[in-house]
Amino acid sequence: MKHKLIHKIVTALVLVTSIYAQDSVVDFNLPSLYNQSNKISNNTLRGKVVLINVWASWCSGCKEEMPLFVDLQREFKNNKFEILLSNIDSDSKNARDFLAYVDKKKVLTCVYDKDKRLAKAFHAIGMPSSYLIDQNGQIIESYIGSLDKEKIFILQKKIHQLLGK
Repeated sequence: MKHKLIHKIVTALVLVTSIYAQDSVVDFNLPSLYNQSNKISNNTLRGKVVLINVWASWCSGCKEEMPLFVDLQREFKNNKFEILLSNIDSDSKNARDFLAYVDKKKVLTCVYDKDKRLAKAFHAIGMPSSYLIDQNGQIIESYIGSLDKEKIFILQKKIHQLLGK
């Protein structure tokens, strides 16, 4: 019981801090999970609303939210919205195997970040961690822990607002 209360307090503090701090996204240039010679950077995502998700194939919360991310990306496929998965597995094959099962059509963009550069840059305090970024590269919200259907519904509204719809 105490653990859940502490988690809620920490999550609330992180959300409030990110909303008022309006931190900018750090510069990054990471290899694609599927083709390590293909690099994806913050410049690749410029002008888009982006949800950056730090995850690992061994993380149960990550596994739970991933199908929701596939659906969310499909919903916004013709808009300037992109989900960027940042995988931190020590072996990229584990991540590819998991995504082959849940994202068969590869609608999600995924970078391989075994050195955890994005997780460290965002000061991720839990797994999974997600960060909603606006078109100007500003962090709008942080989400620590897995997103369920209810949280995804709220996130959809925020994405629509950011996209001006």
